[in-house]
Amino acid sequence: MVLGLAACSAKDPDPSRLYDGHYVGTRQSERLDACGVSTAHGTTFAQVTDGRLTMPLFSPQTQLDGTVGEDGRVRASGIWRTPTERYPQVTVLNGAIRNDVLEGRASDFQCITDLKLHKVMPRHPRNRAS
Repeated sequence: MVLGLAACSAKDPDPSRLYDGHYVGTRQSERLDACGVSTAHGTTFAQVTDGRLTMPLFSPQTQLDGTVGEDGRVRASGIWRTPTERYPQVTVLNGAIRNDVLEGRASDFQCITDLKLHKVMPRHPRNRAS
């Protein structure tokens, strides 16, 4: 219980624009029933803008919001009704961005999901001769 309270009370990092961008990759959940997913492996994405992260962990209804600090530390959270509980649960994501890779773990202490997302560089249209 004390560990759970400590995880929920940790301070989000101050937002930094150093890691702004779009990240895409994989997620892997340990307990399908607790997470409400049909397969352990899946994909997701995150957007970091002005140091603020948004991520639909499993779907738009499971939105995580948080910040990315100057040191690359990621912390986000979301509240939604889990499949195993009949009341809202808090899911917390702790992780880091290093070398354009966001790695972390999202957990509500029943549904644990590991993430590995890679930064995607925007495509620029090629200059075409008129």
